[in-house]
Amino acid sequence: MKRVLWTIILVAALAALLVAAQRWMVERPNRTVELVYDFVGLQQLSQESGVPLERLLADLKGAEVGTIAIQPESLGERMLAGGAIPEDVRAELPEEVGDLGRFLTLPLAFHGEQFQLVQEAGLQAAPKLNTVPWDVEPVWLAAQPQLLILSGQGTMAQDQLQGSPAVLALVEFSTPRLEAAEPGRVVRLHGISAREMQVLSDERILNRYVRAVRERNIRVLYVRPFMQAEGGWQRSLDVLDALGARLEAAGFELGTAEPFAFWQPLGLLTALVAAGIWAGAILYGQALFPGLSRLVLGGGILGYLGSVALLAVSPLLAKQGLALVAAVVFPCLALECQWGGTHFRRAHSVLLVSLLGALFVVGTLSGTEFLVKMEEFRGVKLMHVLPIALMFFTVVRPVRDWLRREVPVRWLLAAGGVGLVGVLYVLRTGNFGIPVLEAEVQLREALENLLRVRPRTKELFLGHPALYLALRAQDPKRSWLLPLAVIGQLSLVNTFTHTHTFLWVSLLRTLYGWVFGYALGWLVWRIYHWGKRWLRSDSRFGVLRVR
Repeated sequence: MKRVLWTIILVAALAALLVAAQRWMVERPNRTVELVYDFVGLQQLSQESGVPLERLLADLKGAEVGTIAIQPESLGERMLAGGAIPEDVRAELPEEVGDLGRFLTLPLAFHGEQFQLVQEAGLQAAPKLNTVPWDVEPVWLAAQPQLLILSGQGTMAQDQLQGSPAVLALVEFSTPRLEAAEPGRVVRLHGISAREMQVLSDERILNRYVRAVRERNIRVLYVRPFMQAEGGWQRSLDVLDALGARLEAAGFELGTAEPFAFWQPLGLLTALVAAGIWAGAILYGQALFPGLSRLVLGGGILGYLGSVALLAVSPLLAKQGLALVAAVVFPCLALECQWGGTHFRRAHSVLLVSLLGALFVVGTLSGTEFLVKMEEFRGVKLMHVLPIALMFFTVVRPVRDWLRREVPVRWLLAAGGVGLVGVLYVLRTGNFGIPVLEAEVQLREALENLLRVRPRTKELFLGHPALYLALRAQDPKRSWLLPLAVIGQLSLVNTFTHTHTFLWVSLLRTLYGWVFGYALGWLVWRIYHWGKRWLRSDSRFGVLRVR
């Protein structure tokens, strides 16, 4: 039975490789990055410095900036200026003043003279559209923009786009859901807020922009000028020059952002990949519950049939569900498949099975909509918790005997500490968890500057070293380090759930994490044994002796 299941997995891996090759061919040609400059910031700088706005726009054109973002007047700005509020807008506002705050930044009206000024400077105007509960007059239509910048929460209706054929730039971390939008006309935009511009160094700003382009498929960069107190226009132009040079060195060029080509693999390929995922689930289930092999087999077959049926009814949901199954199962299966007579061979067999899981994730999360993050992997928290729980279950089997044991107080204290670390670990997953410490940010950027693509911290400093140490234990499949070791494997698979990241970046990040993490584990092992020998040599006082 195992041979049949592994044969299915290998056939599915070939199908997933074909999908990965298709994705590679779609990603590879898209190397153009568009710089969009903030009109509001230019207005403010012009007022502070006394430099005419026309002069600033001319300088931007000379610096290869071709597009200026036009922001509509907000409700808050109209109220501060004492202007009239249209009746249809008033009807949407809450009665309680305390509930008014979230409406103040919403757009109210564009000013046509701003579009005219930008066009007279020989530049393109890109209107910024937000999700609003009222109608905003489409003054921008007369400018025939080539790029629309979309942001906000909730759903943006098609009538807000006014039938414009422009490319749609979705603002990162503030992306509205689009009604019936075509992924083939979408690009992603990253910007740095005015408040952040006041505190970040030039190096940090440049690193952040280049990282966004290289690692997250960002093809539009939203740039703001520095105000007079922050270095003014000259510093702004210097950063633009440096940004162009950095992007060119990274293999990109400045120009007009182009969406990714439309790509949707055949459903048959996804069905084959699904067979490999469920075959892996059966293998792991039978290893976890050896007395229930037939029940596990039946459950896996039903799971596959259900996935195929769901693919016909709701392909997106089926793909996301299959990717979650692969992301949970294969890191655990990898630690069960410790093949080879040496720890080196066992370690690389673990890596190979984890890479199969990563390949299946790539084979399921397929389509242009995933490349531009209109759709994404679901279940991040679950995939970071469930494999660790399964490893704890593996380590403490049989559970009944373990629950009957008398537990020393020190074990309870240790369990509490592990639980606290676990909570912090879960909160650190995702984009909006516990803030990253400044020291860690500096370490990440140092690794990034050194290696071009930094390895993931959980793999480099925790998961892979723990795997090395677990494989050197007397019983590697029951080592207490396995719950830590699986973190490295699930992080490896999780890297490939970031479908808005180039495949080559994910592969390079995985390679770095594995090589340096394995080396760090070896170093810790050597230091541990050296320390034991040194402490045992303390025969004079005996206080440091390891017993």
